[in-house]
Amino acid sequence: MNDWPELTIGEVARRAGVATSSIRYYESIGVLPEPDRLHGQRRYRGDIVGKLAFIGVAQSAGFKLDEIKDLVHGIDGGNGMADQMRALSTQKLEEVDALLERTKAMKGWLEVAKECGCGSPAECGLFPAPGEEPVDVEAALTLYEVQGGDCRRQH
Repeated sequence: MNDWPELTIGEVARRAGVATSSIRYYESIGVLPEPDRLHGQRRYRGDIVGKLAFIGVAQSAGFKLDEIKDLVHGIDGGNGMADQMRALSTQKLEEVDALLERTKAMKGWLEVAKECGCGSPAECGLFPAPGEEPVDVEAALTLYEVQGGDCRRQH
């Protein structure tokens, strides 16, 4: 039986549910190894579909391509991915916790804003007052207790 890889890039893309341009990009940045070629055409072994699935799951979990590249190289290099996966996951959990806090602040701000009856940003407590120093965007989302559900600036 011939061991030559038989899958074309189009077949890999179809099986994995990704664009051929994504596969080429992953190769160009080193996330995937350059494939063998037959008469100039890329030819892949069947395990490429699993690698693409791994990349997709890792991206969905919030890993960046350079982080995924390190994980893939750990697997391919025989060192495994466990140590790196634990370290990256710890870092990602911290990032997600910060994102959740920001999302809660955004939700609170939007809940007040949807009831806003102010005529301009100058009279609205949700925005910096005219002449105030520019505010930190993150701090601006942290809501002060709005008296009586009214976001009008108290004079």
